[in-house]
Amino acid sequence: MRRILILALLFATVPLAVYGAYHHGGDTDSDIALQAYPAIEGTKLDSCALCHSGGEYEKKGVIVQLGSCQWCHYSYGYDGSGDIADTLNGYGQDYLSSGKTIQAFSDIDAQDSDGDGFANGVEIAALRFPGDANDDPTKVPAPYRVLTLDELQTMPSHSQLMLMNTHKSGDFYAKYTGVTMANLLDDSHILPSATGITVFAPDGWAQYHPLEPDNDPLMYHVYGVYPEAKFFYSEEADDSINPNGWCDYSSPSVEGLQNDVPIVVEGGLQMILAYGRDGSYLEPGQLTLSNKLDGEGPFRVVPPQKVPGPPDQATTAVSQDVVWPFDEDADHNAGYASRSATMIRIEPLPEGTTDIDILEAGWNYVDEGKILIYGNIDPLGTMMVKINELYDLVMAMDQDAFALRNAKKILLNSIAVIRAQLKRDNEQPVTVQLRNLVARVDGCIENGKPDQNDLLGSCSEQARVYWALHELSVLQAIGK
Repeated sequence: MRRILILALLFATVPLAVYGAYHHGGDTDSDIALQAYPAIEGTKLDSCALCHSGGEYEKKGVIVQLGSCQWCHYSYGYDGSGDIADTLNGYGQDYLSSGKTIQAFSDIDAQDSDGDGFANGVEIAALRFPGDANDDPTKVPAPYRVLTLDELQTMPSHSQLMLMNTHKSGDFYAKYTGVTMANLLDDSHILPSATGITVFAPDGWAQYHPLEPDNDPLMYHVYGVYPEAKFFYSEEADDSINPNGWCDYSSPSVEGLQNDVPIVVEGGLQMILAYGRDGSYLEPGQLTLSNKLDGEGPFRVVPPQKVPGPPDQATTAVSQDVVWPFDEDADHNAGYASRSATMIRIEPLPEGTTDIDILEAGWNYVDEGKILIYGNIDPLGTMMVKINELYDLVMAMDQDAFALRNAKKILLNSIAVIRAQLKRDNEQPVTVQLRNLVARVDGCIENGKPDQNDLLGSCSEQARVYWALHELSVLQAIGK
């Protein structure tokens, strides 16, 4: 009991470090964008990627792709020696050419900076990137949920002492604490058609895991308990007493353990989403000066060894004449434990939905201590968020945006009815009501101007409602 209380105290008192990737380096344009478009605050458009693009370079014959944050660090440099204009996407270039003011945003609203057939203003109203041709209002993000550290800590916690066996960077024992991936997915209401997960780090690193052990015996699975492991100790391997050692035994949880004795883990070894290690929060990841990911938090997906074994010598070590030489066939589970996990995609993506730009979306989650679960999950939670946002959007509209005196009331009442039906999970009425409501806000989309049936006389406001309803219609069809 004393150990548990100490762990809880450490988690309550250790501050969570934050590394900003936005509103930095003397940036003022992000604040101007928020003044021009207050509705984008807190959305994906409230980021560097609104005006900046990713890029790529060649390294040892391999093309390395970078998101906007890493590309800016690589191209422009931490010292600002590069040309910032080289990191801009088409929308950013148009904004720059128009004077970089609030008026500049208005001046380029009617342009189509990315050439995808939608004006910049329409895309921003639909919360799509106006500088990315692969992101337009017709594309609907998959169902999702965003969890904070506090929310994760309300779920049943699971702790396990385990070996992290690496190829070359040094093995170590650690006691990780978090939530089991199985509980996390169950709490996220994955759909019966789900087959696995792909975990993403903010630098684009991805790792796939099947749900069940039998789905792919060679890969680390989500559900089920892993084999019990033994504790392996050798003074020759201990890097604290042997300069040529390769295993870190400094975890307080190994104290008193004997070599070749089973490690007892309550509930058994499982794949977990860890937020703590040896009583402290995981150090949040950040980009080093060499543009590499450093740190393992705030969350790390940790799979135990499927084939338990000892910490073997590093593959790069000159001497392999040791107690546990490097074994190519050993279970090097550390290489599959995704550091700074920011997104977990439930496979496969539902029909009609599109993926997230992995290279752009991750760093904000690291900075804010959040993780995104998305993909093949029940869409109801996402729909409730979207319908509430739509109601608030219409409520905030000026009366002169509507075609009729009572049109605002009609639209709000219709949205409220759909929301009530969603809460009751009445599938057929919701489908019909969404279709009928779309027909009352489609004139500008279909004909370039409001028609006699439209509730909204403003094309800009009409577009925001139309694409919000389109998104709800696609989500409604998932899993039915």
